[in-house]
Amino acid sequence: MSKSTPRIGRHWAATALCSVIALHATGVLAADITATPPAGGGFVIKGSGGQERLRVQGTGEVYVPGLPSTGTSSNLTCHDGATGQLTNCQPGLGNGATGATGATGPAGATGPTGATGASGTGATGATGPTGATGVTGPTGVTGATGASGATGVTGATGVTGVTGPAGVTGATGANGATGVTGPAGATGVTGPAGVTGATGPAGVTGATGPAGITGATGSSGATGATGPQGPQGIQGVQGNTGATGPAGITGATGANGATGATGATGATGATGATGSVGTLTTATNTISCVDGQATTVTATCSSGNAVSGGCSNAAPLQNYLANTIRSGTNAWACTYSCVGTPQIKAEAYCQ
Repeated sequence: MSKSTPRIGRHWAATALCSVIALHATGVLAADITATPPAGGGFVIKGSGGQERLRVQGTGEVYVPGLPSTGTSSNLTCHDGATGQLTNCQPGLGNGATGATGATGPAGATGPTGATGASGTGATGATGPTGATGVTGPTGVTGATGASGATGVTGATGVTGVTGPAGVTGATGANGATGVTGPAGATGVTGPAGVTGATGPAGVTGATGPAGITGATGSSGATGATGPQGPQGIQGVQGNTGATGPAGITGATGANGATGATGATGATGATGATGSVGTLTTATNTISCVDGQATTVTATCSSGNAVSGGCSNAAPLQNYLANTIRSGTNAWACTYSCVGTPQIKAEAYCQ
């Protein structure tokens, strides 16, 4: 809150407080003191300890924070019990007490029930022979309606309560002396942060500095002197050749045995005629591969023996033949390493 531009004389606080309490008074006194708070602020009076004693918001609400803690009196003041804000009174607040409700009068006695009328006495016609229906007798007389009971007495209206007296209007207090200028109010709430300005363009990339000068290569160190070669060792004395031992005595050669007589060569037999291979029959068997497993299909001869066989599959580039063998005297088996479930076939050639 900022101070007013003109300097206010002493005892201005008391004068302002009296002006707030007399808000409902008509007219404007010539000695009124005006203080205009900044936008969003208010007019505040504080005690010596810094406690708020009176606050008038720029929007018009008036708060007396110490009002809820004061004692009671017969004068009526409408305010919020938590904050001390002065408010409009509820309609009807301040009127006299409501009178007691009058007693309800006794209910009237119920009238007697009227007598039931006599039933009709017309004779029923004789039942004729099968054919026309007999004449219906006349309807009996309806009984008279009973009299209505008397209405009960209405109870007396209760007495209206007395209207309470209007509260006495307090006398207008004398203008107090201008108070001492109070301390500067607390700093107002910091306004919202301004919008962040747009990011400036990126600066131009600086030129690349020149490469530094390559330092001179250091000189190679001098090669150390080669040490002198050591003297060759003295050759050892050659040993004496040992004496040759005497030659062993050669044994006498045994006499050769007599050669047996050669037997006569038998005559060569005649070459036999080439036999016929005979007629072959084919046995087949086809099954589906088991994906991811080695699968064997076997063809079995219905008669004769299996002399050979063959294998084939529907996806030769996907499944390879792992084994083909004569699995029995009359059967030929083919084993494939399966990828997928194509058809595989085994054939047995039977004789």
